[in-house]
Amino acid sequence: MLFRNAMRILLITDSFLPHAGGSRVYYHHIYKSWVQQFPDQVTILTKKVGDWKEFDRREASESLEIIRRFRPLPNLKAYQLPKIIFPALGALRIWRQKQPDMIHAGDLYPPGVIALALKRWLGLPYLIYCHGEEITQTERYRYQPRVRNVIYQEASVVVAACEFARKHLVRLGIPEGRICKITPGVDYEQFAPKSPDPELLDRFSLRGKKVLLTVSRLWPRKGHEAVMRAVARILSDVPDMRYLIVGKGPEEEKLRRLAFELGLTDQIVFVGFVPQEQLSDFYNLCDVFVMANREEEESGDVEGFGMVFLEANAAGKPVIGGRSGGTEDSILDGVTGFRVNPDNVDEVASALKKLLTDPALCRKLGEAGLARARREFGWEEKARILRQASRNAAQGNAQEIAPAASVASANSV
Repeated sequence: MLFRNAMRILLITDSFLPHAGGSRVYYHHIYKSWVQQFPDQVTILTKKVGDWKEFDRREASESLEIIRRFRPLPNLKAYQLPKIIFPALGALRIWRQKQPDMIHAGDLYPPGVIALALKRWLGLPYLIYCHGEEITQTERYRYQPRVRNVIYQEASVVVAACEFARKHLVRLGIPEGRICKITPGVDYEQFAPKSPDPELLDRFSLRGKKVLLTVSRLWPRKGHEAVMRAVARILSDVPDMRYLIVGKGPEEEKLRRLAFELGLTDQIVFVGFVPQEQLSDFYNLCDVFVMANREEEESGDVEGFGMVFLEANAAGKPVIGGRSGGTEDSILDGVTGFRVNPDNVDEVASALKKLLTDPALCRKLGEAGLARARREFGWEEKARILRQASRNAAQGNAQEIAPAASVASANSV
């Protein structure tokens, strides 16, 4: 039985864990922390992905219900639009059963469209997330920006996951008082400094080596190619180096060919997919975490916050990321790591060499990153801010959303 003042939230998202992706980790942790702290009910309406049955069995609860229907849309082209009717009907059915106080939309399409429709049909307020890439990716289309802008404009709250997203929302004309900036957090019980796993050290022949690590999908904007070329340039200065690439994706064959062309087949290890719960062991293998993320101009694809930088910092590791997207929030340049021009291989190589040849600097930045992760990025506080913004919006107190946004912003700089 819910308490009288308990909230009921319906989150609609096109995909959810165990689907890989930082935003999916974000949603999982913030709502899990929410229901652990408050007597509320969160229902998640999402799609079937990967080993979803095992995940739901482990993670769902009476207060965090996960309902899955169908599969995620393969793309957002016009011929896919009729498929929106199925999750829309599912959301309507859940509304009748649960009577939620508010809808939360994890994606623009189709969840944002569904949330907009439910507001117009039922008067139900909604909150929508913006990670930044939704705006840059839709700019190249003719009609999507118009729909996107209406979705953001009619939302009671727009949660910006980073400053990059917040600035774009302001540019689109979204009132700053309705933008609540809530950066991702980190599970610093899972991601924490510990001794490297001996079995992994032996499996990848890492004993006595300087280890670089990238954790991401093998995707063009993640910048693997720039890092590999930078590794080739500094190999004579750091001959005992190994570069672990964790993740899968369409760029794998291209990157394997590049490793061969650069003469790095002994230095670069393609680890493949690693489950989220095992990632901490890999962060603790490395000396430096690097992901030279960049914006893909043709597609508008760009990194949002970059949760991997925070996870690496939480393991006590210095990080190197691209000056692109939302990394101004996840990396304090010169304090917890370095931000570099991802299109300048010399700059990437210089940052790598600086850290790999200076253990004291490496340790200093890693310790600063660890302290910041634990001080500013607890999921509990993120969930409290989200709940307060949601409660204010559900009660029609739109003018009270701005203070929550200012608190969230203060916690991320």
